[in-house]
Amino acid sequence: MSEKTSKHSLLFRDGRLVIGGVLQVTELSDKQAVFKLEGSVLTVRGSGLNVIKLDKEQGAVELEVATLGSAVYRQGGVLKGLFR
Repeated sequence: MSEKTSKHSLLFRDGRLVIGGVLQVTELSDKQAVFKLEGSVLTVRGSGLNVIKLDKEQGAVELEVATLGSAVYRQGGVLKGLFR
C-alpha cells in the first residue's frame, strides 16, 4: 500500500468497517485482520470478516463484519488502545 498515507481513520457502521491510512495488510482471515499503519499496527478480531474494497492508492480497506469482537492498536509492541 502507499507509503504516502499518513492519516488514519476507523468507522464501523451497519456491519461494515472502513479503515483509512492502511500502509499494508499483513494478515487476513474470517476471524482476524492485521493492518500496518504509520507508527502502529491495528488488529481487528471478530467473525465473518470479508474484504469488500481495497484501495491501495488511498490506503483504504472496507470489511464486511458479521460480529466485531475488538480492535486493538499496538505501537512499538505496547498496547495503544482497545475497544470492544
